[in-house]
Formats: sequence, structure tokens, C-alpha cells
Amino acid sequence: MSAQAQIPSLKSRIIKTQAIKWRELQFIQKDNFKEWVAAGDEKLKQSLIKYQFVDPFKVWENDGILYCLDGYHRYKDLEKLSTSGVEVPELLPATFIGCTDIKEAAELVLVYSSAYARITQHGLYDFINDKEIDFHDIQELIDLPGLSLEMMDDWFLPEPAEKDLIGLAKHNPITLKITFQSKEQIDTAEKLIKEILEEHCPGAYYSMSGGEL
Repeated sequence: MSAQAQIPSLKSRIIKTQAIKWRELQFIQKDNFKEWVAAGDEKLKQSLIKYQFVDPFKVWENDGILYCLDGYHRYKDLEKLSTSGVEVPELLPATFIGCTDIKEAAELVLVYSSAYARITQHGLYDFINDKEIDFHDIQELIDLPGLSLEMMDDWFLPEPAEKDLIGLAKHNPITLKITFQSKEQIDTAEKLIKEILEEHCPGAYYSMSGGEL
């Protein structure tokens, strides 16, 4: 009879979270391990100033030395902010992680540097609208891989006043663009659009154009 396969289990390797002398941190990674993305350096500094220190360093303690597993670029920008005159506390929180040796600690550096999910363009749009976040206020503070924040700039233009819309309509009729994913969606929507225009929007009309479905 074959031995039953062992079912894997999970356990917490978080030892504690406490304030540390962050300037004494040692790093496993070298300076060329990561590079700033576009204006990432400035964005991180501005984010630290606006939102303060909201994410603890992740560290491994070995023979009294604290090795940083996550927080290298925050460390660098905290130093820059301190040099520029910003008051930065000498003690900041760190979460201590249990590691068997330096090799496993290095593996966790890679884990903390990994991105397992990404924000979608429309997901971000819905989130910002749902939570009533000022996109233009936060745009210069965030950097989301794979997303073009510049492309979204026009999505969050201030709503024009009604009088401006009336004046605009006299010269340029206002249009609404809807993108459908299939012919079935178009067939369903066309019936509804006709009913809405006939009942509520006298003088309005619609047209359709598109590529291959």
C-alpha cells in the first residue's frame, strides 16, 4: 500500500512588528537589482510626504544584523528626504520574518518584488469613481505597471456646467461612444437605444460603425 501523499500546510513566519533604527538596515540586493520606473523616485518621495510611512519594512534578523527583505527604495528616499530637511523619525516599524539562512532570505526578496496580479484600466476607472477619488490629485503619486495613467487623463475631466454644454451643443453636437464586444450585444442594445431616443430624446439620432466582429 503506497504511503498517502502529505497534505501541505501553511503557517505564519511573521515573528513580530516593532520599531527599528532603519538607518542601520543591511541589504541583500545590490543597487542594480531594480531601477526606477520613469518618475518613480519623485513619486515615491511625494507619496511618503502625503501619506506618511504606512508600510513596515520587512526584515530578517541574523546575529544581531537586520537584513531588509522589502523596503530598499523607501530606505533610499527616506535618506534623501532627511537630507533635504524633512523630519524623518529615527525609529520606524519593521515586520520581522523568520528565515533559515541568507539564501532563503534572498528568495523572499524576490517574492516581495513579485507582482502576482495587476490592475486593469477599467477596473481602476471604476474603483476611482466608486470611491470618489480625485484622479488628478493622486495621478502624480502612483505608478501602476502596465497602465497608462496619461491615457486616462481625459477620462476624469471636470464635468462641464449645463450652460457650457448648451453652448457647446450649438456648434458641436455631443456624441456618445459605446464599444460592444459582439454582434449579439449590438442587436440587444439597438432596440433599447431606439426606444430611449423616441421616448426621451426628440431630435437625437444614432449611427453605428465598426470593424470586424
